[in-house]
Amino acid sequence: MINSNEFFKDLDEFRTPQQMRAYFEGKKAKIISNKALNDLARLKIGKYKEFLEEFYPIYLFSQSKYVPDNAQVRIVLGNQSYDVIVKYDSGLEKKYEITGFIYGQDEREDAKLINQRGYSKIRMYDTKDLELKAYNYLEEVILNAKKKAHMNYNGVAIIILLDVYYYLEIWNLDMKRFIDNAIERIRELPFSSNEVYIMVRNSDPVYLIDKNIYRVI
Repeated sequence: MINSNEFFKDLDEFRTPQQMRAYFEGKKAKIISNKALNDLARLKIGKYKEFLEEFYPIYLFSQSKYVPDNAQVRIVLGNQSYDVIVKYDSGLEKKYEITGFIYGQDEREDAKLINQRGYSKIRMYDTKDLELKAYNYLEEVILNAKKKAHMNYNGVAIIILLDVYYYLEIWNLDMKRFIDNAIERIRELPFSSNEVYIMVRNSDPVYLIDKNIYRVI
């Protein structure tokens, strides 16, 4: 088995936005071209989980207007109240916390089956109304956001991930209404942070990331 600690030994180094892009694309190319790496990544074994669930959204955010080209960005591993440090030329540092929601058990089951036979199982509840499933997912995102709102994030900006691709976009459902609903509800929460963003994950290319980030507070 390829050791994820070795493969991602430099995961938490400071990088410019351009270096963030080069690092992500380089690792992605190696993973896609190697079945063993691909299987481990799908299962999110070891640091593959941190690469996909933490580094990837940080990489996306680093490509936005909120991070200057000459800034230095670093993922912070471990249990602390923030996931990202952005260091500016002026010496100023900003901290960010990334949060969202994933159906972890379903994802793990699917990953194992895809690795074994090439496809996942069809669940009985997959026949549920598609829009209802999307809004059930939104409730989980809101629940996570509520937890963050009741924690002390003074001096830390919060980025809330909202996945519209799997829940709405591929089914041609109304994404705007869904996003507007999320913004309205999250804006009402009593965050201690004075910066809260929603970052929408969809099929747009990375260079369009600015139109998928909404500052709600």
